[in-house]
Amino acid sequence: MSNEATPFKLLKTYPGLIHRQPMFATHGLDVDRHHFRFLDEQGQLLANDADVPDFIDSLCDMLSAVSDHRKIMLSIPESWRIALSNSRESTMKMTFVLQKDDALPSLDSTRFHFARHAENDDESERDELLLIDLQHHQGEELSQKVTAWYQEHDQLCAINVNALDDYTTCQTHKLTYCQGDFYTLPAISERKKMSPSLQTLTELLVKLQNPDIEPEELADTVNQDVALSYKLLRLINSAFFGLPREVSSTHQAIVMLGQNKIKTWASLLGLSGIDDKPVELRVVAMVRARMCELLAKYYKGQPEIFFAAGLFSTLDALMDIPLVDLVEKLPFSNELKDALLHHEGIVGQALRDTLHYEQANWAALNDSTMSINTLGQVYIDAIHWSHELNAQLMS
Repeated sequence: MSNEATPFKLLKTYPGLIHRQPMFATHGLDVDRHHFRFLDEQGQLLANDADVPDFIDSLCDMLSAVSDHRKIMLSIPESWRIALSNSRESTMKMTFVLQKDDALPSLDSTRFHFARHAENDDESERDELLLIDLQHHQGEELSQKVTAWYQEHDQLCAINVNALDDYTTCQTHKLTYCQGDFYTLPAISERKKMSPSLQTLTELLVKLQNPDIEPEELADTVNQDVALSYKLLRLINSAFFGLPREVSSTHQAIVMLGQNKIKTWASLLGLSGIDDKPVELRVVAMVRARMCELLAKYYKGQPEIFFAAGLFSTLDALMDIPLVDLVEKLPFSNELKDALLHHEGIVGQALRDTLHYEQANWAALNDSTMSINTLGQVYIDAIHWSHELNAQLMS
């Protein structure tokens, strides 16, 4: 296959918007699958008779390039579903989300599964998975319906779980899965004290972000954490970086890549070591960082500070401490502080674009100076990059 025809490059030929969201097992918060939605340029679902793209036979390979999971859920039109059923078989397990008037297709039940929204539920249809929008179903009404829903469906998934209280609701009602932005929010408690490991990490970040640190001191700071030093050199010498020769020391890495890059990568690796948070939160940090970095050329800014804004925008969720409190402790530049706390300046605008795309807030993106097509392309690049990086870190 030529380089121009790789699955990832084929994915980028889609003219509309693609949005990816994890679906978590409610117990344990492991990602069960990713939900991909293929939308038009306004962020709307495609009509059921939409033209079938040329890449349909390669769709599973394309999605494997941006997902670590062997199961996916797809919001695609009926025309695409039929075409997929006639394409070559794949090891990836697919669940199609059916819309209001969609009949249950007569497709191979060993290859394809189906989900339906609770608002569109038809008692004559027994889909495997029911999607329950927590913005429409709450309180006593939800409690009354869950038992009946479980009698008709094998699995229940809450969607629009966008607050920590919503996640608690999922646990209380023993819903199978949950999907939403809740895991990117900090669980802040006045009684909760920072753990020794987080205190150590904060101290490390303070040293790494010191603008006046000398190369030798930076190398010593990284080397004091043996695990961090090992991870950093292992990553730098991996195929992900593709350097022409092996780097044998932290000091050599600083000379080859520069202080700013080493500070950034050491910070990322330090944050990725927080083990009491969902792995997907680390992925979010990577996607935000990379998307902001790619937007730097459009906003005519320095890529390193854009990358840092995306990365550190997850600090509050990773540490369960208000972002304003964390930013006060870290020696960030005023430009980075304004971007993180107020979304001000060109860095803040890029971060705002990134967050709106992540949250599928298409209406808000109308106010961006970036075109929706540019943001869509940058988003796909960012999730592909994070997929490759995460695979390297997990190996």
